[in-house]
Amino acid sequence: WILVLILVSGFVSFTYEVMWVRLIGQVLGGTVQAFATMLASFLIGIALGSAIAARLASSARGSAVGFAVAQLGIAGLSLAAFQGIERLPELAQTLSTTGTPTFGRDVLLAMSILFPSATCIGATFPFAVRILARTPDDAGPVSARVYAANTVGSVFGSVCAGFFLIPILGFAGTLITCVAVNLVLALGTATLFEPRRPVLAALAVAGGVALFVVPPGTPWKILRYSPMGGTQTWGAMQYFGVGRSATVMLTDQGLSYGLRTNGLPEAGVVRPGTYPNRYPLTRWLGALPSLARPDARTMLLVGFGGGMALEIVPRTIERIDVVELEPEVIAANRSVADLRWRDPLADPRISISINDARNALLLTDRRFDAIVSQPSHPWAGGAAHLYTREFFSLVESRLAPDGVFVQWIGMPFVDEALFRSLLATLVDVFPYVRAYEPPPGGGVLFLASEAPLAMEEQVERAIASAPEDFRALGLDETEDVMASLLLDEAGSRALAEGAPLNRDGHNLLQNRSGRLGDDSLAGKLHDLTAPYDPLVRARHENIDTLYLVRRLPAERALRVAEALEDPVERGIAVALAHLSAGKRRSAQRALEGVLTENPRHPEARAAMLRIAWNRIGGGADPESVIEAPLDDAERAIVRALQAREDTLGETLDADLAAIPLHHPLGIEAALLRARSRMEDRSDEARIREAMGILDASIGDRPDPRSLLLRAEAYAAAGEHGAALETLLVITESVRIAGMHVPPYLFRAAARVARSIPATPDLVRLRNSLIQRLSAAAG
Repeated sequence: WILVLILVSGFVSFTYEVMWVRLIGQVLGGTVQAFATMLASFLIGIALGSAIAARLASSARGSAVGFAVAQLGIAGLSLAAFQGIERLPELAQTLSTTGTPTFGRDVLLAMSILFPSATCIGATFPFAVRILARTPDDAGPVSARVYAANTVGSVFGSVCAGFFLIPILGFAGTLITCVAVNLVLALGTATLFEPRRPVLAALAVAGGVALFVVPPGTPWKILRYSPMGGTQTWGAMQYFGVGRSATVMLTDQGLSYGLRTNGLPEAGVVRPGTYPNRYPLTRWLGALPSLARPDARTMLLVGFGGGMALEIVPRTIERIDVVELEPEVIAANRSVADLRWRDPLADPRISISINDARNALLLTDRRFDAIVSQPSHPWAGGAAHLYTREFFSLVESRLAPDGVFVQWIGMPFVDEALFRSLLATLVDVFPYVRAYEPPPGGGVLFLASEAPLAMEEQVERAIASAPEDFRALGLDETEDVMASLLLDEAGSRALAEGAPLNRDGHNLLQNRSGRLGDDSLAGKLHDLTAPYDPLVRARHENIDTLYLVRRLPAERALRVAEALEDPVERGIAVALAHLSAGKRRSAQRALEGVLTENPRHPEARAAMLRIAWNRIGGGADPESVIEAPLDDAERAIVRALQAREDTLGETLDADLAAIPLHHPLGIEAALLRARSRMEDRSDEARIREAMGILDASIGDRPDPRSLLLRAEAYAAAGEHGAALETLLVITESVRIAGMHVPPYLFRAAARVARSIPATPDLVRLRNSLIQRLSAAAG
């Protein structure tokens, strides 16, 4: 009987351990250090409990009592820990604000939950040995038998907890089951062994009754807690599932749905009517392989996430295989299939397999034209091994001869050393590696291949093969793609030189990426890559350099401009960079010098018109700004600016529509067309037309004026969530990409936010935006 009891006790004990690791990991962040801390706390408690019980186990009868008391202790302390675990987030915040080191904080949090019950768990072993061992000579064989039974129970408990019990019963159900089993073990021990212990039996029965009458509930405060930022996940619960590898939560956050696994933010799922390029980095994942290889037909995606990487995959890709580790992620996406902008699960090209990515690649002999990897956070279990040389080598072996590999990394997860290490690991496997940073920044996509990456020669053909798909990403021209090029092949090799490789046996990202804090590259990436800037070092034929400069953030635009050899082109480019930074006077001086030498230069003339925009709109003669005669585009812009009627008229509107977006005045033409349709805010049809014009013209690097006008249009149409989201993009672009926004525009944006009703689903975002926009406006 005692061997059966110790086997069941071991099963229950390690079920607790798996459950505590999942729950406490929600607070500690799931890093390898956090797991080690939790495991150490559990083992130290077991060791201490065993040491204490070994001294108390002086007789078989006393040990039977001790075994029963230990089972009651496990049940009671586990139940108390489950009730108290909801206070861990608050305790974590308190320890952080008092300056407690991260390691010390993790130890205290883990010990507070794991240590007490682990002490009782450890006590069961010496008590069981002493019950069975009748003579000193029995000690060795009995210890082996008890140890074997306990080990078998522990192994089965670990496996069953992770794969069956917790996914099926949930956390509260698992706890109730385990506590009930502990109480049954205490009852059995009190009644099976002489002398009977009715008091202990009565306590076990009373505990069972109390458990039935007042069962513990799901610890939502823990499950909603995010270790990244130390905040509670807000929004109504759309989906919740406890999977084998992760706890998956999808919440309605007004503008979109937020997907979290084990408390860590993974992805967003956007609603219809959302800002077209809110998440360009994620959507580039599905498009970048086709830009590099227009003839690619097959793709493998590692990690489904929120499915946004699959929402815009060029139609030239004929088959998409997806490997996802956690089936609950797919179930969460299915729950909003009819509520999202586009449902990737409805794409007939997509085939999903539930597996670990490395296992999936090992088990297939297929070759793919493209493999795209967007695993979870680099320190998390199930993801950390997807950033190593061994994984990259496996990927290389499953690529077609000219296949491409795309690897994602978020800048908050790497510092300079880790970024260079990851880059060096890729360069060690693939001879051709590039890095792209789609706007507004915050993450990098590495593009790698065994064959040369002649991107500048391939992009035009790729876009022509699926223009609508790339237009949805704001990509119409080769320069649109080049503007996101962070490192070319030469720059990647130079920056990676001397950096250690990231390997399975020495996984630098797993060990450090979750604990960088302010040392990460978030907001600092360009300081690292500027000396290797390919737009400064390399020159390409058939590239519109001035259009490219217009597409760049101000600081990088100036760096590229100052490196141009042609003095006229350099002068205009410097002026464009100054305009982007809000330095209108210095831009005007530079343009005046250029126009003195070349009065007909279209880019310089357009820039001067933009500087004099308000003056011309007030009736000033355009010939006081640029030399006559005006060309067709300039004439249309001036006429529209100085029009006094509410609408532009069909002819003038058609003239503006004929100006392509990549033209120096293309954005201005779209703004004028949209604004003319918004003069009468009661005409919903005209407002809808304005919305369509703006959405088609904004692109992936939006002008702040376009964003403000879009917010006004959507607010006028009653689509308040989309209006607030557009205002949010303004603040995010300033914070992440350093976009210059004049104070008057912030004030206008704050007025739009105030005009939106404070409905329950939007009040949180509305009030936050009003506060942020007002502060930015000064």
